[in-house]
Amino acid sequence: GIAKVWLDGKVRATLSDTTAQIGAPEVWSGGNTGEGVRVAVLDTGIDAGHPDLADRVAATESFVPDQDVTDRNGHGTHVASTVAGTGAASGGTEKGVAPGASLHIGKVLDNSGSGLDSWVLAGMEWAVRDQHAKIVSMSLGDSPTDGTDPLSEAVNRLSAETGALFVVAAGNSGPEAYTVGTPAAADAALTVGAVNGPGKGVDQLADFSSRGPRVGDNAIKPDLTAPGVGVLAARSQYAPEGEGAYQSLSGTSMATPHVAGAAALLAAEHPDWTGQRLKEALVGTTAGTQRFSPFDAGSGRVDVAAAVRSTLLASGDAFAQTHYPYTPGQTVRRDVTYTNSGPAPVTLDLALSPAELPEGLFTLSDARVTVPAHGTASVGVITHLDAAEDNGAYATRLVATGADGAVLARTPVGVNKEGRRATLALTAKDRHDKPLSGTVILKDVERNTAPKIYSVGASGRLDLRLSPSTYSVWMNSAVPGVDGTHTLGFAMFTAPEVDLDGDRTVAFNTDDLRKAAALTPRATANQFLRIDQYRGNTGLFPFMDSYVAEYWRYDSLWVTPTPEVRTGSYTFATRWRQIQPPLTFSAGSQIFDDVTVQSLSPQLPEGTRAYRAAWAGDGSAAEFRGVEVRNRVAVVRRSDTVTPTDQAAAAAKAGARQLLILNNGYGRFDPWADLPEAAPLPVASLGTDDSTRLLARFRATGTITLQVASHPTPRYAYDLVRRHDGAVPRDPSYRPAADELARVDDTFRDTSQGRAVEYRQDVSLLGRPLGIVPTQVRAQGELTSWVTADDDVQWVSFASRSDLGQRGVARSYRPRSSTRETWFAPIQHPRLLSDNGTSVQGPFRAGDHISTSVMTAWGDSGGHAGVVWADSDTSRISLYQGGELLGEDVNERIVVAGDLSPDPKPYRLVLEGSRNLPDRPYSTRSRTVWDFTSATTDPSRLTPLPLVQLDYAVDADLSGRAHRRTDLTVKASHLEGAAGAGAIHAATVELSYDDGATWHRTALRKSADGWTARLDAPRKARYASLRTTARDTEGNGVSQTLIRAFGLR
Repeated sequence: GIAKVWLDGKVRATLSDTTAQIGAPEVWSGGNTGEGVRVAVLDTGIDAGHPDLADRVAATESFVPDQDVTDRNGHGTHVASTVAGTGAASGGTEKGVAPGASLHIGKVLDNSGSGLDSWVLAGMEWAVRDQHAKIVSMSLGDSPTDGTDPLSEAVNRLSAETGALFVVAAGNSGPEAYTVGTPAAADAALTVGAVNGPGKGVDQLADFSSRGPRVGDNAIKPDLTAPGVGVLAARSQYAPEGEGAYQSLSGTSMATPHVAGAAALLAAEHPDWTGQRLKEALVGTTAGTQRFSPFDAGSGRVDVAAAVRSTLLASGDAFAQTHYPYTPGQTVRRDVTYTNSGPAPVTLDLALSPAELPEGLFTLSDARVTVPAHGTASVGVITHLDAAEDNGAYATRLVATGADGAVLARTPVGVNKEGRRATLALTAKDRHDKPLSGTVILKDVERNTAPKIYSVGASGRLDLRLSPSTYSVWMNSAVPGVDGTHTLGFAMFTAPEVDLDGDRTVAFNTDDLRKAAALTPRATANQFLRIDQYRGNTGLFPFMDSYVAEYWRYDSLWVTPTPEVRTGSYTFATRWRQIQPPLTFSAGSQIFDDVTVQSLSPQLPEGTRAYRAAWAGDGSAAEFRGVEVRNRVAVVRRSDTVTPTDQAAAAAKAGARQLLILNNGYGRFDPWADLPEAAPLPVASLGTDDSTRLLARFRATGTITLQVASHPTPRYAYDLVRRHDGAVPRDPSYRPAADELARVDDTFRDTSQGRAVEYRQDVSLLGRPLGIVPTQVRAQGELTSWVTADDDVQWVSFASRSDLGQRGVARSYRPRSSTRETWFAPIQHPRLLSDNGTSVQGPFRAGDHISTSVMTAWGDSGGHAGVVWADSDTSRISLYQGGELLGEDVNERIVVAGDLSPDPKPYRLVLEGSRNLPDRPYSTRSRTVWDFTSATTDPSRLTPLPLVQLDYAVDADLSGRAHRRTDLTVKASHLEGAAGAGAIHAATVELSYDDGATWHRTALRKSADGWTARLDAPRKARYASLRTTARDTEGNGVSQTLIRAFGLR
């Protein structure tokens, strides 16, 4: 899984206000600052040099490969200072909740704020076992679960084994129910939602705060809330946004460290308490938020002052999980135990609040109890199941008040009444009739509820108690040996329609699998493999599930044919990208083409060459010392004792041209897929069956000459999609003939040589472009792609270099059609682009709102928009109505204006951009002014604005330079469907050869392609700059200035 920070939008408040809101200053006044308590913060790292944290960090460790603990995101520093910052940068004002606690920082999220489950799990173990942290703060999470996922189970296990308390953010997926993510879903976690800070509407539950109940069993989550809106805390000096020592952020990520700090203060007060007892004390002493259900806000907002001074402790919660079947009049009792550590008895009046529940659902065994000094007393919460609906979940709070009417404890109370159930048994077996493990997706089609994920373990069996309904169930698994002795396939077992009206078994068996291969007219190698499934009920939006099979691990796709579904819709789809084989070996008539070029590996030059092959055994340094491999292909066996990196290092030191590793396992072998650095020489592996044949040839002849065909950048590729409605067919393979496909010839004309990447996304049936692995191409080269041609299959093309990315719009192709696209070509300029929101939305109006959307400043005239990746790109966009500035933005190129006059009014949009890149000498600055008239439009549609788009054509060489006496063509147009657009009828062009110091208007010739100007550049001029205007018959116009638009030769 992928964990991520739980961060929402940004507003402004102060940490001094939010710490006061939860009662921390009262605790400090008694001398308790959390000193002696270890708090682990598992996040994006730390700015250990921040004044607020300089003396608080006791230990650090990074679990993110190739990233040190430095916080280059800003999230971790903000969280850590909320826990235990000293406030030094603000004179002590903005200090954390427990400024005396020690911080133990585990970096488990990368600098983008995301991380793998394995990183998080490693950090959790380190925090409680190596660092012996009492409190672990985790402002991170993943999708909602039922609390049985690996992260949640780790929280439960480590809590029980070490006595630590894990304080976890609920998530930012509110206000919908069932949105508490993992690991916040864990039983043992102290799960934190977010309320706003002091001021109007204090303790108002934040809209973004994830709500319960918990997925699967309707348990009460979150447990409590804390301030999480506009929290001011330390800013990492390495953060990409903001300035100064502090920044204000919102999210349950910000609420969580408030509670972690509160737990540290309470632990300092009671150093012998376990994490579970700390949790009970914090949950039981919250400030009431009665207008919010416990399913939304737990027991209330944390009040650490009340927790520290309280001598009354209430046990956990009183939630009852009940299971079908039931008997009439059945009741369930859950006891709440009160522990009094004070010197005098305490009498408690007990009531349920809120009381808006089905009549008679909950009753109490006693309305009043007396808890003796240093003793305990219990009260029973009795649930009358006849009063609850089947599949109903209910929650309230048991409120205990003292003799003076003060609330002394709040305990969440609830019940989940399971309705009628049937057992769905799923079994999976391999071709040897042995159990098969895998991952299962279960979707309730009839109710259209969120899908659930299950794991099938070593037993090959999964038993689920489910409500009677119609389900879709599929399981993915690795299946060895189905396409050859040592192959490894990716299999999708599918049952799209399972009617569960009683106990039922679904059996998956590899004997039922069929190969889903793309059989192309020319030889290819797999570069991308994906399976999509869409399932929907009548009138309901379809659910989509996608699986990408790692091409560096799996050699084939396999699926199980199915009957046609009878209810709703079902579509099965397969996606392939296949490219010219990057590397093949042959010896005489034997061809060895089951080759996996290692990830990040350098490659041999283009072409076919003969190399002597040298056998180097296990590839150890000792083996290489005994064999001559200089300028040869070094062949080694996959070894359990010599790592691939050591083999590559030894081969490079010995002067080998290529390292070939002979695999002896299933599937493909690419250890560099999980390594951060490339090998020092070209490295590839050979499939096990091919390896066996090559090794036999070595043994038979002693020496081998290999013909090595290398294509580091392919000259052709196939982008293929195959969809099947209603069922998985008996033959899921795809055998496209050349005349069924469309041909796309891409030419890359960047001004510098080297590598670029190209990729083509297909658009899902839900209208979203789907991911793809990029293909390396020559930045001054060509690629011919054969593409599935179907009106229902849309494609979005991209090309990118390290400093510049360009993209097209979503489009489909006709069979036997031929399309040419040119990328990176001059003249690069601001380019409007829109495909009505499928992949990009241009400037639009909806009712009385205008959005400029994303205005890309470095597109080309080939129909591509472009963005600069480097920091040297700066831009400013401004929107005016008449002389009034409606909005302005720097670098994001987005302005939104609302409540506009519905009448036709004149508007002006100004975009200014500049870039200073060593490899981009042209189009260094631009200024574009669009004047247009706009009136109200249909508010339910995004209607393009009538902005005039300019495009250019000039005959430039690969270095971006044109002849001094050549033609320049200008074309003007509008985005399709623009409201208020007229016919283009006028244009002007001015030229400058001194970077805009002087301008010369040039004569234009009108043609079908636009207007053409003739260059007559001075002999010493190196660059041509342009100032172009165009207007339409409705008065909409554009003026565009491009400095150093192209070079001259």
